[in-house]
Amino acid sequence: MKRKLIRAGLMALFCISVFSGASFAKDIVLRLSDHDVLGGLKGQIGTFWFNEIEKQTGGKVKIKAYWGGTLFSAEEQLKALSDGVVDIAAIYPDFYPKQLPLFGAFWLFPKGPENWENIRWIYKESISRIPEFDRELKDAGVKILLMENGLPMSYMARYPITSLKDIKGKKWRAGDRWNLKLLENQGAVAISVPWGDCYMALETGTVDGIVSNYDGMHRQKFDEPAKNILAGKAIGWSQPMFYCINQEKWDSIPKDLQEGILKATEITEKAFGDMYNGEFNRIVEAEKKAGCTVNFYSPEDVDSWADEKCLEGLREIFCTELQDDGIENSREMLKQMKAIIDEGIAKEK
Repeated sequence: MKRKLIRAGLMALFCISVFSGASFAKDIVLRLSDHDVLGGLKGQIGTFWFNEIEKQTGGKVKIKAYWGGTLFSAEEQLKALSDGVVDIAAIYPDFYPKQLPLFGAFWLFPKGPENWENIRWIYKESISRIPEFDRELKDAGVKILLMENGLPMSYMARYPITSLKDIKGKKWRAGDRWNLKLLENQGAVAISVPWGDCYMALETGTVDGIVSNYDGMHRQKFDEPAKNILAGKAIGWSQPMFYCINQEKWDSIPKDLQEGILKATEITEKAFGDMYNGEFNRIVEAEKKAGCTVNFYSPEDVDSWADEKCLEGLREIFCTELQDDGIENSREMLKQMKAIIDEGIAKEK
């Protein structure tokens, strides 16, 4: 009798295990890698999106996120995603000039709309209307799931700055070749310094100022050694940032759950506008409380930075390099992008 009871108990435990396993198998856990830390705008939109995905899929899809480069560095993310080592990854095209070269063209249109809804519209329309964007993504074996962006460009200096005229003759750092050229066009001495060394470069006077996205610099505390800030919204952090999914992984997800994920994305991208404006205002107030001087650049500053004569020369270099890599019609693509961006700016009038 005792053996029968033991056997019955074991059978019950086995059945529970089987049924719980079957229930668990219905859930999809997507592994996400992000080289950024969980904080600021990235943390806000990421957390919102993960929760919304669970909500819109009835809890059947969950995101397991690994932040701060725990799994892969920024330069490694795309390969890890293409190879299926992770399911979703934060992709910043600037790190992949060979795999995603056309996305670099966004840097050559620094003047843009101030509202996120119109910035988002420009990204979506560009990818929709210009087939080369889609080809680059397909070649990499990835699909864009969520679009986001850093805050607009700002200028942090060790000395007082009230307009872009004040950077002339000073040593300034930018993170990419095109913005370094735009610094030179302003009469600055353009210096390339690794992101991780920028705080020390400011503290020691190796550079007098840095131009980059407002939230990134504040998160790195560059406004401690550089307490003079020139900020605004019309000089955009031009290149989009994405969360992409491995295409094969996406194709394996049931259709109803795909629709739930896409609905969650739509809700999240629309909600990002309030996060975007809220973070900008929060940083301004935090800097003022910390004793920083925050000024805002003028329309004249914006036009000076987006100097069309300088940009035309940079676009020609860009197109020549693409042509050398076998990408045809790049000049026509840039004309299309300019028309789309102008249309996006016009939406704000």
